[in-house]
Amino acid sequence: MGDTVEGSSEIAYVRHMERPFKETASHEPSDAIPLFGRDLRCGKRVAFFSAALASVLACFVLLPLLGHRPLTSWDEGIYAEVSREMLSSGWLVPHWNAQLWFVKPPLMMWITAVFFKLFGVGEFWARAGSAFSGVATVGLLHGWLALRQSRLTAWLSSLLLLSNFGFQHASRAGEVDMLLTLGCLLALIGLAELQEEDWPGRHWGWYLFWGGFAIAVMTKGAASIVLVFTLLFFAVMQRRIWKHGGKAFVLGLALFLAVVAPWHVYMIHRFGSEFLGDYLGYQVLQRAATAIEGHVTHAWYYLGVLLVSAPFFSLLFPSAIAGAFRRPEMKSLRVFAVFSLVVIVFFSAVKTRLPHYIAPAYPALAALTAAWLAAQWRRFSLDRKKASVRVSIVAAAVVAYIACTLITIGPRKQLHSPMLSNGLVTGDNKDAVLLLRSVFRHPQPIQGPLLVWNQARFVPIPSSIFYAQRPVQQVTLQPVPPGTPVERYLFDPEPLSEAMANGPRLLLLDRTLVPEIPADYTYSPIQAQGSVEIGSIVRTK
Repeated sequence: MGDTVEGSSEIAYVRHMERPFKETASHEPSDAIPLFGRDLRCGKRVAFFSAALASVLACFVLLPLLGHRPLTSWDEGIYAEVSREMLSSGWLVPHWNAQLWFVKPPLMMWITAVFFKLFGVGEFWARAGSAFSGVATVGLLHGWLALRQSRLTAWLSSLLLLSNFGFQHASRAGEVDMLLTLGCLLALIGLAELQEEDWPGRHWGWYLFWGGFAIAVMTKGAASIVLVFTLLFFAVMQRRIWKHGGKAFVLGLALFLAVVAPWHVYMIHRFGSEFLGDYLGYQVLQRAATAIEGHVTHAWYYLGVLLVSAPFFSLLFPSAIAGAFRRPEMKSLRVFAVFSLVVIVFFSAVKTRLPHYIAPAYPALAALTAAWLAAQWRRFSLDRKKASVRVSIVAAAVVAYIACTLITIGPRKQLHSPMLSNGLVTGDNKDAVLLLRSVFRHPQPIQGPLLVWNQARFVPIPSSIFYAQRPVQQVTLQPVPPGTPVERYLFDPEPLSEAMANGPRLLLLDRTLVPEIPADYTYSPIQAQGSVEIGSIVRTK
């Protein structure tokens, strides 16, 4: 008899989820028995307030302590400095270290530059654009799932995202991946909406897709190609989405071009092959074909990233992805499953692999896993006598999550450590940052680039440029031998004599190098911090 009741409840649940949205969104869901299949979807007002609460929770998780640590002397320092230089060098053509910079599209840098303009230059506002994108991602996914799935699924998705250490790291870092993730999520929701046969406003799906695609392209350029692959694969599986093309598709495409084309056309017109060579040649083709900047990893690298970034729940990802193709109530999430697989497979095929590259897959995986867990939870909830079993399952899941989190602490730290995959360790910039903060808190009488002289060969300079708020030039006593590889962020020095050709300079150097300053230079120390110090240097002969 129990099997009959459960089976009939399963059928009733599936029929409910396949009911047109207009039948379920017009009234509030009943909370008397919230897991027993009646009115599981929320009305628009309830979904909005539920999403607002989830966004507030995301703010409490992602926003605190954004400014408590210095910017890393790589991507964070680079993007923050490009944003800062926009305030003086112009908004259309990005610059870094007073040089042209064609590495990424400017959308995130524009957002950060606005924050700098309104609230001042600092670590918090250098990371705020990414953090607010993370909050918006949580709220958007939560609200949509509340409308299309259930409030339980929506809250599970928010908890899964906010407990995902990879998502947390990407949201708290002053980089571009979380804005890319938000754009991809918007595009995925658009494709998912195109499946809703009985929704009068389904044509809006194309506007959402093209709008999200435009955000993705203007954030990280070629990385947004995963949306193209997703559209192609999903269109083969769900040919019905083309029934809703026509005018909405064309207007959405026009919106996309209106957002994306002007900046790219301007840059190509003004800089031509110089722009394309850096923007596409190095950043796309070379990264795809070779492991650059020491990031040498194996092809299954991202499987390990998922295991340590989303401990315990990552074990459920395969079942959740499969469930999207098997369970009728999860059919609206099939495009999320396609996208997750496309992201993981595509970036695994790219030779340069970094943990934050697969950040766009986290919301999709969270939605799939939340819907799958909600379905499993409902199965146990169909029989009221199983309350003790449900409590035991929740307790076991909490214990498993805590245990997996503790076990993966070491590998998780390694993912974001200064040691590159090839064993090279980039220098620690903590002392230099503290010193530069102190010295350049007030205007300095000596103008011109800050000279940097390090004992170690590979010391990245992006954070030095940001905190000095002036160009930086690495120096050596002797010219670099011909054929020595140079890298503008890491090692691109010129002889001290050439750097001093235009008068006195400020010099940031390792304290162990002070005795090696040539006798024909006068060096006057200003302040020291740990292993580094800064002083003025002038040539006397």
